[in-house]
Amino acid sequence: MKDQIIESLRLSLPALVTRQEIERQTGRLIKARHLANIDVSGSGVDGKMKFKGKVVYEKEAFLRWFSNNLKESIDE
Repeated sequence: MKDQIIESLRLSLPALVTRQEIERQTGRLIKARHLANIDVSGSGVDGKMKFKGKVVYEKEAFLRWFSNNLKESIDE
């Protein structure tokens, strides 16, 4: 299931993706503000850039981060 979710996002996300687009594409599972907070703490997505004042992530960098943080089991 995890691989299906990642692949679905891989197909739907643009090459550079904003925090707001990530929030929208994940059904608000990951909020833009949360991404900003974890960036500040140093545990955010690698490959962060700024374009016209907006933070954007490389799609593959975001997908790696998301995959590493997505758990398939609800026991944890």
